[in-house]
Amino acid sequence: MIRRACALVLLVPLLVGCQDREARAQNAELTRRVEALERQLSAAQADRPAGITADADRVVSEAAAQNCANNLTRELEIFRQNSSDRIYPRPAQLALPDACIDHRVNWITRTDQAYTFSVTDTAGRELVRQSSQTGS
Repeated sequence: MIRRACALVLLVPLLVGCQDREARAQNAELTRRVEALERQLSAAQADRPAGITADADRVVSEAAAQNCANNLTRELEIFRQNSSDRIYPRPAQLALPDACIDHRVNWITRTDQAYTFSVTDTAGRELVRQSSQTGS
């Protein structure tokens, strides 16, 4: 019994040593793969044209402005549908939707029966123009 225990005690360091070598080999392989992926990523980023980021920012800004315009139009049309005299809201009756927080809404035409507005960015560049179907 003691001999078996001694044999097991002597085998444990050998087994641990084998596991350590395997773990080190796996870590080295994973490190090599990560470094290869990092090189590929760097190469892909270097090959990307510089204007892509600017184009992406422009597209996102225009999409956000369109979302603002769509939400505002929805608010205007819901108000009109629920209005007994079928008119669009007056300025005091309308709160801009949350989607318009980072944009400026410019009213071009705003009457009881029609509206036209534009949505601009913080620099004043018009991103979207929207009108009621019954108005100009």
